[in-house]
Amino acid sequence: MTGPIRGFVTFVGLAALACALTACDGSVGGNPTPVSPSGSPSSSAPSTQSDTPLAGMSPCKTLDQALAGQGYPPSTPSIADQEHACDANKPGQDYLGLVLQDGQSYDANLPNPSKAQTGHVRARRAILELEPTGQEGLCAVSIEVKPKSRALVSASLAPGTTDAACTRARAVAEAVELLLPKNT
Repeated sequence: MTGPIRGFVTFVGLAALACALTACDGSVGGNPTPVSPSGSPSSSAPSTQSDTPLAGMSPCKTLDQALAGQGYPPSTPSIADQEHACDANKPGQDYLGLVLQDGQSYDANLPNPSKAQTGHVRARRAILELEPTGQEGLCAVSIEVKPKSRALVSASLAPGTTDAACTRARAVAEAVELLLPKNT
């Protein structure tokens, strides 16, 4: 696939990944509703500021800072979760996404555990997942932010291989990690 068709498929794949990683329900129309581990819509936020280390962080500002000087236009809120996720792209080249999630451990909700690899982004535990939605050329990195929070970086290259997307996702994850609150 090339051109606009691959771009659309990539966009849909990243939107599906963001929804899978943010534990959306299956509703159509409107905004996705986060669900609790029991599968019912969540009704309360974590109880204290220390439980929400990412509160007040803008995923778009964070992604824009991580990509500064690389020729990207300003990132935009993701259709999957406008409050916690942003996307940046260079049309015909690559699509990048960032999701900031309090209340989700870095290793939760892996769409395809058989293609996940544990490791680190700097000193933080992380998971690299190849083709999390089954789409070739897509890669995601989930970075631990304590307590029980994470930053998710996804990359899809057009054209490009999964390995190249993972190289790009790792590089962006390294830049994002520097902007995250320090582990406590």
